[in-house]
Amino acid sequence: MGIWTDQFLAPSEAYLPEAAGFAELAASMIRYQVACAPWTLVAGDLSANAELPNVGILGDIRWSIRDGSLTVGGVRATDTTERTGWEEKQVPPWGQALEAGRVLATGSDSSDIALALSTAPYGREDIAIVFDQLEFGNPEVLNHFWREDSRIQLTCFALARPQYRPLSANTLADSDNGPVHPVQAFVSVGYKLGDGGHPCPAIEAVVVRVLGPGLVVGQTIG
Repeated sequence: MGIWTDQFLAPSEAYLPEAAGFAELAASMIRYQVACAPWTLVAGDLSANAELPNVGILGDIRWSIRDGSLTVGGVRATDTTERTGWEEKQVPPWGQALEAGRVLATGSDSSDIALALSTAPYGREDIAIVFDQLEFGNPEVLNHFWREDSRIQLTCFALARPQYRPLSANTLADSDNGPVHPVQAFVSVGYKLGDGGHPCPAIEAVVVRVLGPGLVVGQTIG
């Protein structure tokens, strides 16, 4: 597996934009050639700290949509059969997140995201839009992540209530109770190779365009 980084970009104050604004955030990822369709809309109980591509349910949903083993209406939940006592006592990202989500819609056209969100339980349940992969035809994306890697996962989150993410964490080390930041509407990208420490300019430009300047950037290594 190796070491992965989960980086987030969020406004300085946690808030939930109107559904139309969140739809614009997700659609812009495709429109400005940051991410590729298909996109997948998920609702349920999601963790802001379980976004590494092979941790949490969204990675499973993404790959299952890709191979056709999951379709609209399908459900995924955290497998707790192998949880250890240590994990049960730890909160994410050091411990295992307990998540459950169902697929509300998938699509290949960015203009359909707003329609899909209009019937979603926006503001009542946690919402995520996960993309098939990054758009490596965009030189800014390719240069930042060094090479094409279909495992990189980009997700837009709109949580029903704010959650807290560490500004700098390493799940391979003991928790140091460092500073955290409240997040509600934010973008997360999980990657293995790339220019760590600062966000991909193409991703940051889209988030700033929709959510405004003054973003907070944090990351978890695991």
